Amino acid sequence: MRRDLERLARWLRRARPPRAQLARALVAGLVATLTNVALLVGAVALLVDSSTRPGLGAVLGALIVIELFAFLRSPLRFAERMSAHELGFAAVSRWRRWLVSTIGRLDYAQWRKHAAGDLLERALRDTDELQDLWLRCVIPLITTSVVMGIGDVVLGLLPPHGEWWSYAGDLLAVQLVGSGALVANAAVLVRRERVVRQARGQYRAQLVELSAVTPELTLLHRQALAFDRSADVVRDVQRAESSLARRQQLSEAIAPAMTALALPALVLRPTTSPLWIAVAAMVALSTFESLSSVRGALDTAIAVSAAAERLEELDTPAPNGSTPWPTDYSLELREVAIVDERVVVAHARLTISPGRKVAITGASGAGKSVLLRAIARLDVVSDGAITIGGVVTSELDETTFRERVGYVPSEPSLFSGYVVDVVGLGRHPSRSLFDDLEAVGITANTTTRWGELSRGEGQRVAVVRAMVTAPSIYLLDEPTSGLGTSETAAVLALLASTGSTVVVATHDAQVMAWCDEVVELKDTHLNSVTR
Repeated sequence: MRRDLERLARWLRRARPPRAQLARALVAGLVATLTNVALLVGAVALLVDSSTRPGLGAVLGALIVIELFAFLRSPLRFAERMSAHELGFAAVSRWRRWLVSTIGRLDYAQWRKHAAGDLLERALRDTDELQDLWLRCVIPLITTSVVMGIGDVVLGLLPPHGEWWSYAGDLLAVQLVGSGALVANAAVLVRRERVVRQARGQYRAQLVELSAVTPELTLLHRQALAFDRSADVVRDVQRAESSLARRQQLSEAIAPAMTALALPALVLRPTTSPLWIAVAAMVALSTFESLSSVRGALDTAIAVSAAAERLEELDTPAPNGSTPWPTDYSLELREVAIVDERVVVAHARLTISPGRKVAITGASGAGKSVLLRAIARLDVVSDGAITIGGVVTSELDETTFRERVGYVPSEPSLFSGYVVDVVGLGRHPSRSLFDDLEAVGITANTTTRWGELSRGEGQRVAVVRAMVTAPSIYLLDEPTSGLGTSETAAVLALLASTGSTVVVATHDAQVMAWCDEVVELKDTHLNSVTR
């Protein structure tokens, strides 16, 4: 529970709401809650007082006050909601800025770890859920605690003065015990809610697995095996949900139980008028609403803890490289090892001088793409080091590195829209992108819009996109796989004209013949084929 509270506290600190905005939300919530309690207490007190006095005139003043409370309750609640929502939306804006910058730092392995669906969409939904941390947890918890304290003080000040303090102390003890019981039960609820999430996740995974094999099991007359496997995970889910439901029922019983303890203590009340006895009874009865609000706030914290936990998994240290781009941008692999569910590369050594063109070949699945991603700083190496100009790549300034190293994956993602947006991606071009497009056989201008591109067109556009900032090093993964001989020659000629280093993973004989050196990745080792 402590770890979960610390996690939620970190998310509250990340929101950093302006003090004035937080104060407005707290004051609005406090006034609205006090008005609600005052209306409850005042209405009953008015009935009691009017029964002991003849005529309407005797209770006219109190009636006016009660009517004012009743009239103001709705606008005050509205003001409370608006200020709380304003606070929540401001928090979501800050969380989303954090989210975009955090996801932008994820390497390829982390993307795959979180790639069950659309990562960004799920994370945005989680930040939306987290705003309830302000709306339905922090603000109600603070305002309810203050109102309970004010109610206890009001009890202590009732006539005859000084004789109600013992009952106010008893009521405070009841409130503290009830709040403590709710918090203790919330710790158990957090653990059981996590068990439910895990059981449901296993159930979904089992459904996916069984949907793939059930047709074959049916043909083998072994569909009973699928039913048994499904029944096991269903029982796990039901067991977890039942355990959670029992704890939730216990939590729901705490508020009425504590209120039932507070009311009988009135038999020990001081000798006073029926009016003050009614006021004391209503203040004690309001304990039910107060503890229910505390339970609701804790339930909200439990509900959003899953979102906070998922988002926390995305939090990785920011790249701390600050070394400027070296004058000598020789690329070197020093005893590099990469493990990606299996050993992909082991003890790899390779030195590439500036301006050299090197082809990496090997069987499909040998790990060429993984190696290129590691060089591009999109994945991590398990051992050894990759250096540029003698500097480990992780120590180089991130922004400069992305400008000086151009990476093209085997399946590049391209957007529809204007050419300048698709190719430029908001960067300031160091080359004429239209000339580069023309060089690879694609005609475009500032008004050209692209929709769907063929595979070959997409490959050529992706290469031009990588060239926008005039990188010193190009890392290309099968850039000519969808191209004909003449198109391949055009792409290679354009790359050669840059004078930059080119490292290309390929099976294309035309590309390998163009390169200065060919190395083969085989059985986790890099071996030179030609020089």
